[in-house]
Amino acid sequence: MTGWSHEDWEPRTIIAPDHVTRAEPPRVRGLLYDRRRHVLFGETEAAKTLIALTLALEFVRATPADGEWLSSVAYIDFENGTEAISLMLAELGATAKEVERVFLFHPTAVPSMQDVYCISVEIGCGLVIIDAGVGACAVSGLDDNDRKDIERMASMWVRPFWESGSATVVIDHVTKSSEGRGRWPIGSERKLSQADTGLYVDTITPVSRGSSGIYKFVSAKDRGGYLKRGTTVAEIHLSSDPSTHRISWEFRKPSTTNAYEHWRPTLLMQRVSEYLAAHPEGASRNEIEKNVKGKSNDHKRQAIDELVCLGNATEEAGPRGARIVKHLSSFTSPDLAPTSPGEVTTTSPTSPAPTGARREARLTASTANTTSPEPRAASRWTSRDRLG
Repeated sequence: MTGWSHEDWEPRTIIAPDHVTRAEPPRVRGLLYDRRRHVLFGETEAAKTLIALTLALEFVRATPADGEWLSSVAYIDFENGTEAISLMLAELGATAKEVERVFLFHPTAVPSMQDVYCISVEIGCGLVIIDAGVGACAVSGLDDNDRKDIERMASMWVRPFWESGSATVVIDHVTKSSEGRGRWPIGSERKLSQADTGLYVDTITPVSRGSSGIYKFVSAKDRGGYLKRGTTVAEIHLSSDPSTHRISWEFRKPSTTNAYEHWRPTLLMQRVSEYLAAHPEGASRNEIEKNVKGKSNDHKRQAIDELVCLGNATEEAGPRGARIVKHLSSFTSPDLAPTSPGEVTTTSPTSPAPTGARREARLTASTANTTSPEPRAASRWTSRDRLG
């Protein structure tokens, strides 16, 4: 053998089964995994930033500063500003010591490997929150709706921190129109496919100053296998004191059921799947609603959502704002279920979510072999705002 053309093609030794690390459940309130990539998405004004900050504080409180885990949080902010983030943390009751472990950044450039090293290793941030993905794309000169640009954004902003041992959370939005948007972030479906776990924040009751609000987390994807896709996995109850505006919160098990969780229009799903298979170039949602047999367009939209969620179809941005759905694999109705949820009480079978061992992420060889980084050049990542 003359040798491999590139070191990436050298075969890796598979870890012996007896030494494989057991796949751990989500450590932070049953929602966030260590060393995995998450997407947290929902409608505008769904309190996503506030919820992300509660998860940041939960991470800090669940992670001893002198323990084995990277114990600080990096909050990369494109949408709020130092004053707003500081106020939210104060109203959430963060202590001075907790605030010292939350590092706020307002970057105007893509992070270099030196920046990543400083954040993940020197500062010790085990959780990196990016608020929001559209801001990271804008700073990078990328199109938030373009499939390839979303992959580039992930390679610039998410993968480096993940490979350095940090968990990541990218906050994103859904389209303003509730019709046909599905349960995935706005723009390319690659946003969800580039993540290990996707959580959709659904508003039950919106919170405001002096009132209470309830939000639920719906699992859109989970490679870890602990959060069943399409089900509500948790709720967060937020309460703002009318006098002090101090915000208390509580994570609870789901108190309500969701039609998405107990019924799927499997017959319509099969019809849509067959239609897409006959149109390999893809079809818009309007074309599917017009040409697939069925009385209810709402159920047709749900059928499309379910096919995308289960991996039988993919969706991407098309011309003039159209959503183009393409066939990936055929779906066959397991029991030719009726097309009205009121006519069935049993749960249609679903494909099990994939499982996998926890990735022991490491720095790249070039960074890992650097025992002491060179002094940093002037960088737009050098300064950060203290929140204390």
